[in-house]
Amino acid sequence: MTEPCILLVWELGDGLGHVSRMLPLAERLAEKGANCYFAVRNVENSHGLLDGTGFSLLQAPITQPITDYRGKAAIGTYGDIMETVGYARADRLGALVAAWDGLFETVRPDLIIADYSPTALLAARDRIPAIAIGDWFTLPPSNVEAFPYLRKLGPRIPERTLLQTVEAVQNSRGIVAPTVMPEILDCAGSLIITIPELDCYAGLRPRPAIGPLLPLPAPLQGGPGPETDYFAYLSLGFRHTERVLEALCAMPVRGSVYLRDASGAQRNEWRNRGLVVHDVPQDMRAMSECSKVIIHHGGLGTIETVFALGRPQMLVPRHLEQGVNAEMAGRMRLAVGMQPGGRFQREHVEHALRHVIESKELRDNATRKAAELAERGPFNALEPVAEFCLTTLRNSAKRRGVRK
Repeated sequence: MTEPCILLVWELGDGLGHVSRMLPLAERLAEKGANCYFAVRNVENSHGLLDGTGFSLLQAPITQPITDYRGKAAIGTYGDIMETVGYARADRLGALVAAWDGLFETVRPDLIIADYSPTALLAARDRIPAIAIGDWFTLPPSNVEAFPYLRKLGPRIPERTLLQTVEAVQNSRGIVAPTVMPEILDCAGSLIITIPELDCYAGLRPRPAIGPLLPLPAPLQGGPGPETDYFAYLSLGFRHTERVLEALCAMPVRGSVYLRDASGAQRNEWRNRGLVVHDVPQDMRAMSECSKVIIHHGGLGTIETVFALGRPQMLVPRHLEQGVNAEMAGRMRLAVGMQPGGRFQREHVEHALRHVIESKELRDNATRKAAELAERGPFNALEPVAEFCLTTLRNSAKRRGVRK
């Protein structure tokens, strides 16, 4: 009996959330006898996370996104994101697909697990079984005629243009092309790894989100009130973060911050201006236990964690995805969000933070949400997802007459 080979891939996006989401799944599959490889967008950042795990680290085929949007409308759909990485030109997309083909020929995977990797799914189509995992933004529904609008303005490029590029590339490979663009994401299984209420496409999917792979933390217990007003987990790589820090310096509030992407000199500069700045990441439970409000950029993982702990949140979205996350949390009356992309002034930050600190409604809602999630939990989707992967492998082997 041969060990099945599983290739876990990450193509688009930044940060380590994609690899972090796949790593516990790879560890569980390895325990069950699979041989796992990672092909990632950013090998430098991913190395620290994967070093010592025993998993091979490979470079995923990527292209430099088009970032000069002068004269173009803002991104309005998932298809517009695909346009920025080559889906409007057959030569660019063809090169990417050929690179994925080469990687597949080298690794020879029996199964692909794809996180924010549409081109990997396109290259694997009708050849290698694939399972897509992600959140609402990275994995929109595939059972629709067109990608849902991310903004009211709609797509800036017709999806028919993108589909013609895909048809040209797939025809050159002798593989049937999808009939509509969302079908590119159609595969053996699409798994939304978040709580259902944080999936803004929930009404369009045939199956609900399955919840986090690992259990959410237990709610904070009662006792003495929080000792400080806030804990902020922010990136200094987002230039508008400085406006938030200036507000914290100016306000009569107590708290501390961890600044990702900050140098030692930058941390010391903000200390000299009166902030308590941590040198290393902090435990979110410990920080939430002693703080009235958690301030962060609005990543889904952090939103979920703070939901489960039971603290109100103030969100400072860096981009469209985090802006929608902030809207969802705001509609649930669990957070207050600033305008995404830095479209706010220092006085807006001060007003929002005062409101979140003083709002009994937000505090009570956060406490109730934590109790509700604990009742619904523990949201440990790792085992069923791993079993789904292995079942997909077994079914594929049966169809090919191979014993796995």
